[in-house]
Order: sequence, then C-alpha cells, then structure tokens
Amino acid sequence: MASPRVTERLLTAEEFFKLSDPIEGGKMELVCGKVVTEMPVSGQHGIRASRITRRLGDFAEMHDQGEVAVEAGLLVRRSPDTVRAPDVSFFSNEAIPEGGIPEEGFVPFRPTLAIEVVSPDDLDKDVSAKVDDYLEAGVERVWVVRPRRHTVTVYRHGGTARIVGADGVLTSEDAGFSVEGFELPIDSLFG
Repeated sequence: MASPRVTERLLTAEEFFKLSDPIEGGKMELVCGKVVTEMPVSGQHGIRASRITRRLGDFAEMHDQGEVAVEAGLLVRRSPDTVRAPDVSFFSNEAIPEGGIPEEGFVPFRPTLAIEVVSPDDLDKDVSAKVDDYLEAGVERVWVVRPRRHTVTVYRHGGTARIVGADGVLTSEDAGFSVEGFELPIDSLFG
C-alpha cells in the first residue's frame, strides 16, 4: 500500500504579510513560499546593526542620498515567493520609484545595499542563500558582517566580492552612495 502524500501549500507574499508575529518572537522570512522563523538576535548583533544603520542613515540624510531601513521585508522572487528581511537596507534615491517606499506590504523594488550581520548560530549555507537571493534579485551590493572574524565581505552584483578586515574601511563605493566621503572603519563595529 502506498503511503499518503502530504502536500504543503506554498504562501504568496500577500498571504505571508497577513500572518501574525510568531508567539516566541524573532523574525520571519518567506523562502520559496515557506515560512522560516529565526530566533531573536543577541544584544551585540543588535548593537552592530544599529551602528551600521546610524552611520549609513546619517550620511544618506546629510547628503540627500536616499533612505536606510531596518529589517524591511523585500520581495525578492515570485512563484514561489521569497521575502527576505536584511538587518539593514539602503535605498538610493535612484532605486526608489516615484511612489516611494510603500507604507504597507513588502518593498517590491530592490535596495542598493542589503546587509546581513551574522549571528553565532547562523549557518554559512543559510547566509550564502540570502546573499544569492539578494544578488539574483538585482541588489547592487551586499555586506556580510562576520563578528567572529572581524570582517565584512562586500559582494557586488556581477559576481565580485572582497573581504575587508578589521583594519579596513568601508567607503561610499562599498555602500552605493553617489558622493564620496562615507567611511565606516571595520574595527568600530566590533569595539
């Protein structure tokens, strides 16, 4: 006798948006139509993401470069739908359509920069999958902040990547700003 087949219904981004927050906390993403829940982040993870957000946001605002967001849901793929929520995103003015960033729902266009801060329990394969999703969706730059190594890897659309060590500095070029002058010393993220 054949065993019964259980089919799991895949969610669309619109159905996913209507779900309640997980009872146990954390953030949810939609990966190929399936809900993935991540544990809440540590205090140090939050501090690092906050430092990056402040530095990018201050520079973007001072030089009218665009908007910086924290954990904004990005619709990166359809059929089946995938919604990712990077720790930090930068949307250059050129990336934001005339209607602006939507008040409700997920962001249907690509940021200029998506940033993932790696937590101690994150698996490399899961981090790589996120980077691939962002780049395949057309995100120009992706930063992966690795606290254990004191490095930031800067991935660029088109397949190039460079690792910036603890004594290095991230620049306007790394962030996708159209004006020079942005500098983020790597050691300031881990101090």
